[in-house]
Amino acid sequence: MAFLTLSRSSKILETQTKVQVIIPDQLTEGRKLPVLWLLHGLGDNGSCWQRKTNLEQLASKYQLCIVMPDGGRSFYTNMAYGGRYWDYLTQELIPQMRAYLPISTEAATNYIAGNSMGGYGALKLALKKTDWFSAVAAISPVVDLSVVPSIMPDYQAVFGKTGITKPEYQLQTMAQNADLQSLRQLRWYHAIGDQDFMKHPNDMFNDYLVDQLGLTVAYNKGPGDHDWDYWNEQIRMVLNWLMVNENEVVK
Repeated sequence: MAFLTLSRSSKILETQTKVQVIIPDQLTEGRKLPVLWLLHGLGDNGSCWQRKTNLEQLASKYQLCIVMPDGGRSFYTNMAYGGRYWDYLTQELIPQMRAYLPISTEAATNYIAGNSMGGYGALKLALKKTDWFSAVAAISPVVDLSVVPSIMPDYQAVFGKTGITKPEYQLQTMAQNADLQSLRQLRWYHAIGDQDFMKHPNDMFNDYLVDQLGLTVAYNKGPGDHDWDYWNEQIRMVLNWLMVNENEVVK
């Protein structure tokens, strides 16, 4: 596998940005690679997955491209006082990576995933861009924004003074505004550790997806905390779920 760091100038963010990419060494002419768009959590950057997990070996095993952008501390949102990271991700980064790299543009072979803040971003993308992907994996996602002030002192830079309570930022509101049939066509993976401080809101959010929306969700619960020991194990399970056992519910 080749590991690339792409440095590029973003017109939307008005700054230099970096994107980490893992891509197979051997490419077949004319074949577009399946691609996983993998988002990082708060306090990390796009390099964390490669540095803190065995992701490169997993990418080699499954022969797919993995794209890991830098999302700063943005919650992948157009910040109240900062960069327009949602516009950057959807209008610039993903379209440009599809032009630069030999990756598929078909929803069937595009997947979105992330951990913690990145889990929120992955769910947001799946709920708002349902026709871009065939599967979403949210690992220890922030699903209740009321927790954000306790983990992010500068949260007002993203959400403003009252933004964490505004409907536009709530995942349930995004789901309510989405086309339900399109949501049901996506494959859903959701994971939370038993020791994670956000377990209860994740249980409630999963109940909402299943009981209120009628989605089929592979909900993985078990020993684990909000840390890289758990996420390293989970990314292995996510890729196995995506690439091998796509018709099985993870136990």
